[in-house]
Amino acid sequence: MARIVKLQKRVKELGLDAMLVTHLPSIYYLINFSGSNGVLIVPQQGKPHFFTDFRYKSQVKIEVAGAKVSIIDRDRTIYDAIAEKQLFSDYDSIGFEPAHLAYWEYDILRKKFRHLKLVPVPDREVEKLTMIKTEDEIGMIRKAADIGDQVFKQVLPVIKPGVTEREVAAEISYMTRKFGGERDAFNVIVASGERSALPHGVATDKKIKKGELVTLDFGCVYKGFNSDMTRTVAVGKISTELQKVYEIVRAAQQRAIDKVRPGMNGRELDSVARDYITLHGYGSKFGHGTGHGLGIEVHELPMISQRGERYKLEPNQVFTIEPGIYLENIGGVRIEDDVVVRREGGCEELTSSPKELITL
Repeated sequence: MARIVKLQKRVKELGLDAMLVTHLPSIYYLINFSGSNGVLIVPQQGKPHFFTDFRYKSQVKIEVAGAKVSIIDRDRTIYDAIAEKQLFSDYDSIGFEPAHLAYWEYDILRKKFRHLKLVPVPDREVEKLTMIKTEDEIGMIRKAADIGDQVFKQVLPVIKPGVTEREVAAEISYMTRKFGGERDAFNVIVASGERSALPHGVATDKKIKKGELVTLDFGCVYKGFNSDMTRTVAVGKISTELQKVYEIVRAAQQRAIDKVRPGMNGRELDSVARDYITLHGYGSKFGHGTGHGLGIEVHELPMISQRGERYKLEPNQVFTIEPGIYLENIGGVRIEDDVVVRREGGCEELTSSPKELITL
C-alpha cells in the first residue's frame, strides 16, 4: 500500500485526478499482479481500481492487494468496462506514460472519454518510484545475484572446445532453476570467438574453439526481482591483444565501482569507466552505457550512461556496472556486476564471482 501512496502523492503534485498504469511491471510493483493483461487506475485519493480478463479471476484473489478488481468477459475490452462503470465521469484529467500506452489504446480513450484531458506524464513517472529499493527488495536482488554466482561456478566445466553456445546457455537456464531462480531474466547470452564482439550475442549453434574468449551474460528472477551479471572467460591461450583488452575492461569496471557515491549522476559514473577505456585507445570500441537500473525489470532507471545526467545516485538504488570493449572480427570483453548505493558512501557489490581472467 505504501507504493500506491507514493504514486498518489505524485499524482497530486502533477495536478491530475488519476493515473492510468498500463505497464505490466509497474502494475506488478504496485499491486503484485503477475499476469499478462491488465490496466490499473490510481486516483489522487481512495482505492485504485484494477481491470483484467476472465483468465485471471482466481489469480487476482491470491495476488492482488490494495485495489478493487473488475473481471471483464471475452466480449468486451478493458476500456469498455471502464466506460460502463463510469469511473472517469468525475475526472477532468488523467495521466498516462506515453512510453507504455499504445496508440490504439490512446485513440480508444480519446473517443470514449471526450470530456477527459489525457496528459502524458514526464519521463517514466511510475518507474521513477521503483529506483529507491527497500532493504527487503535489495534482499531479493541479492538472492537472485547469489543464484547467478552459483550458476557461473557450476557452468565453467561445461565450457570446452566442441560444445556449442546453445548447449552452454541451456545449462545456465537449467542451473538457474535448480538453484532457486523462477526463470531467466532475459535470453541467455553466450558469445564465443568473433561473436564475443557482439554485445547482445544470444547463443547459437556455433561450437566453442580453443584460443577464444566466451562471454556469458545472464540473470535470473527471484520473487519478482532480477539479477544481471556478465563474465568473459578464455578457452585455452588467447592473443596478447585480447589479454590486454581484458585487463583494461577489468580495471575500468573496478574504477567505476570504487567511485560510486551518493550525489553523483549517471553520466559522471559512466565517464569514470569510459575515460579510462578511451585513455587506453579503445574509446570507440565501447558503444553502450556503463550500466542500468535493476529491480522488477532487468532494465530500469537510473541510466548509467552519457544520457544519465538527470539521474542522481541515491542510497538504495541498485544498478549494474558493465563496461566493455568489442573488436569486430576478433572478439570482445564485458564484465558486469550488480551494486547497491549505500548512504555512508560507496556501494555494496551484490555479485561476487571472480573477475580475474579465468582460463579453461
